[in-house]
Amino acid sequence: MWKRVTKSFLSSLRWLLPGMRVKRYLLIAALGMLLMFVGVAQLSWQGVVLNWVLNIALLNSKIGLPLWITGTLFLLMGALVFLAGMRAMNRSILSAITDPDDVPKQVWRKRRLELGPRVVALGGGTGLSNLLSGLKRHTANLTGVVAVTDDGGSTGRLRQSFDVPAVGDLTDCLAALSEVERMPQLMKYRFRRGDELMGHTFGNLLLVSLFELTGDFAEAVRMADRVLALSGSVYPSTPHPARLVAELENGERISGETKIRESSGAVKRVWLDPANPAIMPEVARAVDEARLLVLGPGSLYTSVIPSFLPPRLRQAIKDSQARLVYIVNIMTEPGESDGMDAYGHYLAVASHLGRRPDVVVAHTHKLPPRSLAHYARQGQFPVALDPQPFEKDGVQLLSGDFAQAGELIRHDPRKLARALIGLTR
Repeated sequence: MWKRVTKSFLSSLRWLLPGMRVKRYLLIAALGMLLMFVGVAQLSWQGVVLNWVLNIALLNSKIGLPLWITGTLFLLMGALVFLAGMRAMNRSILSAITDPDDVPKQVWRKRRLELGPRVVALGGGTGLSNLLSGLKRHTANLTGVVAVTDDGGSTGRLRQSFDVPAVGDLTDCLAALSEVERMPQLMKYRFRRGDELMGHTFGNLLLVSLFELTGDFAEAVRMADRVLALSGSVYPSTPHPARLVAELENGERISGETKIRESSGAVKRVWLDPANPAIMPEVARAVDEARLLVLGPGSLYTSVIPSFLPPRLRQAIKDSQARLVYIVNIMTEPGESDGMDAYGHYLAVASHLGRRPDVVVAHTHKLPPRSLAHYARQGQFPVALDPQPFEKDGVQLLSGDFAQAGELIRHDPRKLARALIGLTR
C-alpha cells in the first residue's frame, strides 16, 4: 500500500517540472482558494478574535462595510480567480493532447453514448460496416461480430500466405468504429502499385502485422481495438481460419466462399470447416449482455449466416434473452438468393441458427427506376415481401423506407440505426 502511495506522490510531483506550464495556473488557483477562505472567515466567524484582525487588515472599520458584504465579495472574487486558474491549467494540459475547445463536446458525447443500449450486430461485407457506422451515433455499447470466411482478393492472398482468418470485412468494421481522425480512410487505403503490395489495403496489412507480432489472432484484434480507439468493439466470429462449405439443392458440395458466390445452383445449407471453431470470450459475453442482437444486412449465405455458424456462438444467441432482429437485403443476389422472397431469407436464417428472429426489417418503398434497370441487367431484383407468413409466425415486421439516396441500392445506416434503437425503448 505504502509503495503505491509513494509512487502516486512521486508521479504527482512531475507536474512541477520546468516547462509543464502548470505551476503558474496552480498558483492562481491557490490564490483564489485563499480569497475564498477569507470570505468564508468573514461570513462565519462573527464575534471571534479573528474579526478584529480582519477589520484591521481589510479596513472594514474605516470603510464602514459590514463583514457579510465584504465576505461575500471576497468569496465571489476568490471563486472566479480559482475557476480561472483551474480552467487555464486544464487547457494547458489538454492542449498537449487535443484541442481543448473540443473536449466538452467529446466528453458529453461519450457520456451520452455510454448510456446507450447494448447492441451486438453480426454479419459481414459492406452491410455490417455501414450499420455499425450508423449505430455508433446512438450507443458506445456496440459490438460487431464479423464473418471471417472470405477467401477472395487481398484477403484470400493473405489467408494463403499467413494462415489467418479473413481480415477484409474486419478492416471495414474497424474503420467504421474508429474515432481516430482520418483513420477510416487510412484503414481502407488500397495500394495501387508495388508488386507485393498492390491490391492490399492498409487495414488488412495492419491486422496481419499485429498477428505476426503477437502470434495470436485474437490478441491482434484486441490490440487493433485499442490502437484505433473504437466507439465500441469489433471481433471475428472465430479467431481461427475456417472455410465455408455449401451444399446446393442438387446435392453438389462447394468449398470456399468465392466459389459459392460464383455457383449457379440454389444453396441448401452452409457450414464451416472445421465445424467447431472456438470463439473469443468477449463475443460470448457481449451476446449474453446484449439487449438487441442484429443479423445483417448482407449476403445471406456468405455474410450473415457464416457470422453465427461457430456452434458456441450459435448456442449463445439461442440462449440470449435479447430481441433478435434480422435485416433482409433490399435486392436479391445472383447465385445466392435468386428468386427468394423476404420470408425465404428469414427461414434460411432460422434453420441455420436454430432460433427464429423476433423482428424482421424490410425495405418496402419504391426504388429509382434507373437503378432498378441497372441491377436487373446484373440479375438482381428487389426482394419480394408478403406480410402474411410473418404474421402467422408471430414475427414483428418492421417495414418502411430504409434505402439511401443515390444510384447504389443499399441500406441507409442512419435510417436503420434509428429503427433499431427504437426497438430497445
